[in-house]
Amino acid sequence: MSTSALAETLPDSTANTHGLIGLADSIFDRVSPYEGDGLRNHCRRLYHLATMLMEREGVELDRNVAYLVAMLHDLGLVAEDVDGKTYLHRSYALFEKVTDGYDLAGTKSDVLRECLLFNHRLLPVRGVSAQANCFRRAVQIEHTRGVARFGLDKGAVGEVFAAYPRDNFDRVLVDFTWRVVKREPWTLVKGIFF
Repeated sequence: MSTSALAETLPDSTANTHGLIGLADSIFDRVSPYEGDGLRNHCRRLYHLATMLMEREGVELDRNVAYLVAMLHDLGLVAEDVDGKTYLHRSYALFEKVTDGYDLAGTKSDVLRECLLFNHRLLPVRGVSAQANCFRRAVQIEHTRGVARFGLDKGAVGEVFAAYPRDNFDRVLVDFTWRVVKREPWTLVKGIFF
């Protein structure tokens, strides 16, 4: 699949009956303080990797909802108008705030909560939904730059990385780390390892 063909597999905001794609992109544009496409491409890689895992494993989640989760999953680190004890909780609080009144295709709130609270966990979390586990493993594929693939085809994973270059994402990660160390250093242990 070519780079342009992969980009075309993003949900189509013009055909989106839920309005979630436009919502995801507008919230991302409003909240993200970063220039460049590093964070945006990271979120889009996560969307593709998570949906590839779900498709491979027969796990269902509306693609528009998956896109919204992916685009908002890190925004708790930089959002200023939501509360939560960790950036993961703030990402979930932002998600709840912006989706009030939206049709989320019947997705259970527990599934959405788990996708946003446990996506950075290194180890499996007992009892979480299959959707949340796919997002968790997709983050690991992303952060290992495709070394970990959890059964996904190496070429297909490579196409995702080629379609959405890292751009300034390394600088974003440095800023993310600084924000966590400064505001909530214990989240590095509690949100990622336990």
